[in-house]
Amino acid sequence: MWEFDSVSSFIGRDEETFDESILPSSVTGKRVLITGAAGFIGSALARTLSHYPVDHLLLLDIAESGLHELGLGIDRNCAVGHEEIVGDVCDAMLLKGVFQRYRPHIVLHAAACKHVPLMEKNPFAAAKTNVLGTQQVVYAAVAFRADDLVLVSTDKAVHPASIMGATKRIAELIVRANRSAVRMKAVRLGNVWGSTGSIVPLLQRQIAQGGPITITDAACTRHFVSIAEAVQRVLFALFSGQSSAIFVSQTGPAYRIIDLARFLLDRSGTDQREVEWRYIGLRPGEKLFEQMTADDEEVATQSVHGLREVLHGSHVSPALLAEAVEEIGAAVHERDLSRLLQAISSVVPAYVPSLYLQEQAAA
Repeated sequence: MWEFDSVSSFIGRDEETFDESILPSSVTGKRVLITGAAGFIGSALARTLSHYPVDHLLLLDIAESGLHELGLGIDRNCAVGHEEIVGDVCDAMLLKGVFQRYRPHIVLHAAACKHVPLMEKNPFAAAKTNVLGTQQVVYAAVAFRADDLVLVSTDKAVHPASIMGATKRIAELIVRANRSAVRMKAVRLGNVWGSTGSIVPLLQRQIAQGGPITITDAACTRHFVSIAEAVQRVLFALFSGQSSAIFVSQTGPAYRIIDLARFLLDRSGTDQREVEWRYIGLRPGEKLFEQMTADDEEVATQSVHGLREVLHGSHVSPALLAEAVEEIGAAVHERDLSRLLQAISSVVPAYVPSLYLQEQAAA
């Protein structure tokens, strides 16, 4: 299988790079907790920070094997102290123990359920990790007086059509509702090029196997950022003086998935006429087009380090949000899908559950 090209060769723009003079001063001597550390973004954050003078890296993930490999890789390439912690961000006692023992200054919250069609079939897992897990991490950060928390969010949180997107939107709202001394931000990313289970490796695998190439719809588009840009945006959010803020990552225009498939075919040396193309239609929770900002959001016109702050948007009262999160917890515990969807919709009114989920809730 060939090595896929970087995002810059597809969309025709140069990837933004770090101003390395800024980062060390912000992380020197700091203890950094990364949740979802074995994931694509979490592990990239860990590898990047392992080359800076942090005091200690705390790498938390439920994926044992991935976490083990990450730790071995850091050992081979740097001398930064690190601790691999196998566990679930929904485990309040685990988080209490980690925060009590290590007192992290910085929390990078990348743990999430992210695959849209899979989460439509596993809605309780999406709600548990993305909402309740985020709430637990926020509680711990506040209780043990962390300095900064950055949530990795997604464009699918904008006018969500999926339970994954709706639960990530609630995670954003939890960060936005923060009134503690902890500086909290959410960074909304587009599709991260090459991330595990995403469209690039899927198409790459289909092409390597000789097809068929599956496309949901010829008009389907997505926003793309490279993993280097994603890491940069998350870390640069630490430098902003704002708190309880949502930042939108600059991605440029959206690109058609069918053009991406043709690009990868061309790079592989495969004649497009030799491969079968199948149009499979949108799966539950999928949209033709994703947006980086909602229609009612006012976003700063000037980009700083590839980020623009959401200045104004839909407001949810802290009391209503707290009530909804509690209701989501009860619905997850009872495995009550109808109750879960109602609780989510109470704070994300733009969310209309897919027909699949509606049918499951009514069954």
